[in-house]
Amino acid sequence: MPAVYPMSVKSFTPKVDQVDTIWAAHVNDLQNEMAAIERTVGVNPHAWSGWTPSGTTWPPKPGSVTLKTPAPVSNFGAAKAYSSVADRLKVVQQQETWLTLMVQYLVGQSGTKPSKPAAAVIRAPGMKVPAGEGRWVPFRWGAADYDPNRMYQGGSQIAAAMTGFWDVSVNVWADSTTRRPNDLHFVHVRLMRGDDEVAGQDSLIETQTWIRHRINLSWQGRWNKGIPMQVQVSQHGASDNTVDANATISVSFVRDLT
Repeated sequence: MPAVYPMSVKSFTPKVDQVDTIWAAHVNDLQNEMAAIERTVGVNPHAWSGWTPSGTTWPPKPGSVTLKTPAPVSNFGAAKAYSSVADRLKVVQQQETWLTLMVQYLVGQSGTKPSKPAAAVIRAPGMKVPAGEGRWVPFRWGAADYDPNRMYQGGSQIAAAMTGFWDVSVNVWADSTTRRPNDLHFVHVRLMRGDDEVAGQDSLIETQTWIRHRINLSWQGRWNKGIPMQVQVSQHGASDNTVDANATISVSFVRDLT
């Protein structure tokens, strides 16, 4: 008779020596049930030979894994009958491998990124800004209130610690010039990402008001790792040749863009 396993368990009648005759059919039934068990368990079910994902979107190249990268099991969570125990264990191992890769992506591609979001607050001491419309002078940063990733390493530039979407805020204070009737004094501030001007802000004051310029500038956008950023200032429109100015910049990493 055909084997009943794995749909059910075969029931055998015990045989008695010198009473029951052992027919060929009895042995055939045993062979059929044994073969059914072996087919269901599969070949070498105790061994895992490894797995290399395949397909048009898998395996991903380093750094290209995204949340949309498909899992190797399309019917994840749905009921499914496998041809053997070995096949079922293989799929379990494949799924575990995929989940491991995805976890590595979610924690920052195998931990290559800082454990905390990069951020910095850096101050520029007072400096003299010469007169001249469009005569841009970069602030030279003097001290970091907070900069664990060392984005500021001296001079007028701050470099991104990683590529991603950033939030940048700049505060600039500048004196107005000699107080003389009917004068207007202009101060301009711009934010440079590499060679690109990505944000700007202006301020004008009637010089006889004795009010200081205060300019708040903000920008959000892509900033690539290693690209420098500067804050530049210019002033013109009144009698003083130079004015005092100082600044503070705050940068915060928001999220990855991959």
